[in-house]
Amino acid sequence: MGSVNFITHADVLQLIAKRTAEDCIIFLSGPTSRKTPLSLLRMKDVIAVNGSVQYLLNNNVKPFLYLLTDVRFLHRRREDFYNFSRNSQFTIVNLDVYEQASVDDQKYIEENCLIIRSFYRREKGGFLKKIKFNILKRVHKALLISVPLSKRGRLAGFCKDISIGYCSCHTIAYTAIQV
Repeated sequence: MGSVNFITHADVLQLIAKRTAEDCIIFLSGPTSRKTPLSLLRMKDVIAVNGSVQYLLNNNVKPFLYLLTDVRFLHRRREDFYNFSRNSQFTIVNLDVYEQASVDDQKYIEENCLIIRSFYRREKGGFLKKIKFNILKRVHKALLISVPLSKRGRLAGFCKDISIGYCSCHTIAYTAIQV
């Protein structure tokens, strides 16, 4: 694996230019998602995550963006990943998915997907991590991050510019909001 080409500001501008609506719907895979009217899903740009794409495709709704941050999904449902990616206008995966993919899958991701980097993998950290994030939030005004004084405290962040990174969380919905 060589160096990774992460999503750039130009890529973000392309995503913005390709939008068809002013707002979007983040479509999750829970049962309440299916209560969303199909007419609304067809009128808006839809960011779909994990397996929620199948429902959209079954109902002739092409996702604007397919987002995958769960490595297990790629490993367990590889064919679904390829199907969902090919049938979405754009696909974004995080670095964890890329790094843990097979060589063939990495090649596909490099050629067909945008890769996002996380500012952190663990929400806890020591003194050096605190210094690093205090500097980063001053350099990148789009990075909103709370750096706790306590060693046990958790980082809490949000990034308004996905080209510089995203703040990881245990839910894909939080990542989708940042996209």
